[in-house]
Amino acid sequence: MGLVLATGLLCGIWTFIAPLVGMFSWAGFAGCTTFFSIGTGGGRAMGKAMLCNTTGVACGMMILGLAATVNIPNEVAVFSGVVTCLMCLLGKVWPIDYTPGIFMGCFTTFAANGQWVVLTVSLLSGAVLGFLCAELGKKFSSWYQKVVPENVAGVTHEEWKSSIKK
Repeated sequence: MGLVLATGLLCGIWTFIAPLVGMFSWAGFAGCTTFFSIGTGGGRAMGKAMLCNTTGVACGMMILGLAATVNIPNEVAVFSGVVTCLMCLLGKVWPIDYTPGIFMGCFTTFAANGQWVVLTVSLLSGAVLGFLCAELGKKFSSWYQKVVPENVAGVTHEEWKSSIKK
């Protein structure tokens, strides 16, 4: 429950603040999603999300740049195919070995119409947002454990947790 509350609070604040400082709120959520989907949490997941999303933005810009400069039939489709192969290969290389994060950065580049600077800042901020949600969620859970007595209405925390798993 701590993570739920922290995520709701911080994501609400993010949605309010991001446009005020010139960022894409939706791209921040893409960075946050990458952080959480990595599944390990902590600073390493934040760093990996940042690296993978940034690599994806570079791949997206490569597609857009090649398509704009090389005049061949169906250039966007051709370069999308070639760079997609590259992204899959890059997803095998540490520390960017999380292919969905690379793809997230790439497709958001198209959604941002190639505005890669504001997109990258928004994605990086989103990874920080995810990290902060996780950390504040831990704090909220810790505070809850201290504030709410162990045995409320004759039910311990462990009994309550096991009853909702059923």
